[in-house]
Amino acid sequence: MKRWVIILSLFLSALTTTNVLAQVATEPREVKATITNIQDQVSDGKHFYNFEAKDSFGEIFKADTTASYPNGLFIPLKIGDRVRLRIVENPDGTQSTFFDDKIRTGSLAALFFIFAVIAIAIGFFRGLFSLIGLAFTLIVLFWFLFPQILAGRDPILMTVLASIVILFVNIHLSHGLRVRTFFSFLGTVAGLFVVVVLSYIFTHASSLSGVGTEESTFLLWEIKTIKDPVALFIAAVILGTVGVLDDVAVTQSEVVGEMLEVDSTLSRKDLFFRAMRVGRHHIASTVNTLVLVYAGAALPIFLLFFSSSSDVGTFLNNQAVAEEFVRTIVGTISLMLTVPFATAFATIPRSKHAKEFVDIHSKER
Repeated sequence: MKRWVIILSLFLSALTTTNVLAQVATEPREVKATITNIQDQVSDGKHFYNFEAKDSFGEIFKADTTASYPNGLFIPLKIGDRVRLRIVENPDGTQSTFFDDKIRTGSLAALFFIFAVIAIAIGFFRGLFSLIGLAFTLIVLFWFLFPQILAGRDPILMTVLASIVILFVNIHLSHGLRVRTFFSFLGTVAGLFVVVVLSYIFTHASSLSGVGTEESTFLLWEIKTIKDPVALFIAAVILGTVGVLDDVAVTQSEVVGEMLEVDSTLSRKDLFFRAMRVGRHHIASTVNTLVLVYAGAALPIFLLFFSSSSDVGTFLNNQAVAEEFVRTIVGTISLMLTVPFATAFATIPRSKHAKEFVDIHSKER
């Protein structure tokens, strides 16, 4: 009897598999096309588009957003817009066309061009060098850090290594190959390791799993080489704080340099406490800025969970919110601790290289 049950199960399984294979279409292909004709149907304030688009080879595609976007399409479309379409080949030989997204690389390129022009116009060679540093940062991210993490390497270690390389090149490229610049770099690295330690401690102390958002969960499903979402979250905290630490360390170093230019006989103790007065003002302004930046980046998540929370405690206890809370507080604490670290490092070359710094700094002016 059991044998016949097994045979029947295998037979039904074979039929099901055959049916599924018959219904599975080939891999969808993506095309870029220009809208040549469009109809905008508005229902209850929702926009549903039915349009025709032509690709560079002259092939015409027809798409309807009604089925794929039941809540309406929030991206306005018009004739002449460049769009990405997903073409699915059906088993019966026909094809279905779906709207994926609007091509916006042109406007992004224009925005970056304006950004580059302003950076060079105001910053002169410093602005140019900062743009070169930005290009180097993108190279490190896209050709080293991201591939290494996707290959299964430790996200924390890879992020720390990438951050050190980015900081070393950018700080010296933007602020010159000077002894004091190198000590600014050392101050930033000290702050970097503060971020690593604090993010590791408080991420585990808060029992965060690293999958507080849908993006993190989806990443774990799709990328099998990523197995530690907590480490990935810590890496994100580190990477998001590095740029601010750079700003603080260099500022403190320049403050020390300016004071040395006025009076090169100041002791390291005097330099430290005088520079810390400026550093405290920097902390006061940057802390609020950092909180607002993180709050702005996570605003949709905050609004979503705040609307369904009974009180502030419940709101903060949600894992997605708690992740942003830890990210913000750890970054802010690291920022504050970097100020005295960077100031102390900036005063080290005072006695031996004070005259050298003053001469070089005067020439730059």
